[in-house]
Amino acid sequence: MSLIDDALSSLEAIEDGTERALQLAGLVSTLFKIRGVVLIVTGQSAFDSYANTLSEHPELELAAFAGKLTPRMLQEIMGGQLRGEGSIYRWKVTGIPVRFQDDVSFTLRELCRDYMTDHGVVKLFPAEEITAQRILAAVYPVPNAVAEQEARLLLINGLTDAFKMDWTALRNLCHQPEYRIGEELAQMRAAAKQEADALGITVDPTGQPSMPPPPPAVSPELSPEPAEGTGIPPEISSEQSPPELPPA
Repeated sequence: MSLIDDALSSLEAIEDGTERALQLAGLVSTLFKIRGVVLIVTGQSAFDSYANTLSEHPELELAAFAGKLTPRMLQEIMGGQLRGEGSIYRWKVTGIPVRFQDDVSFTLRELCRDYMTDHGVVKLFPAEEITAQRILAAVYPVPNAVAEQEARLLLINGLTDAFKMDWTALRNLCHQPEYRIGEELAQMRAAAKQEADALGITVDPTGQPSMPPPPPAVSPELSPEPAEGTGIPPEISSEQSPPELPPA
């Protein structure tokens, strides 16, 4: 058996679909990086990683962070090396639906997190943008209870250092014209801190239930590794490279 066959067998043995999707993201990302394309995980899998939640129907959404995805490359890797079911942009591998997106726009490219899985590095969509999107969806154009719950989970995990939220970047983003949810962020963050305090969870070092007015420009910085024992995969330096896998 090849290294890819061994990796696929180990993925099939993972009963937790959410964990299998994240591990599959590591394998797929490694194979594409060998071909010069850096992938980023978006959508539900990225949210689950930050919120530490399990998805009833796990799926993997990927886009090119660097390099260019071509139809032939997608066919060669997904259909050839990984023997997935599907074609071009939509596949199923080890029971996990995989969808490739042509174009994903995001503001805080420097805040993408790199995590190490058993099969390679996974790059995640910025938590700050996911949080801003969930807050917007929770209040506009009408209240959305599901989006509010998801935003609450992200804020609580950020406050309790399950992952390192860049609060300055999040605040600035929420005050941008395309969002305009600065007040809602402050209210939801205060409520999340109150809930974390009630549960006896250690909160953020500042201990502030609300945030000061935003500075005039966005100036986010990369955050350090998340605390251990949170259920979030260990964050790694972007300088590290995933293990190389030969073609099947």
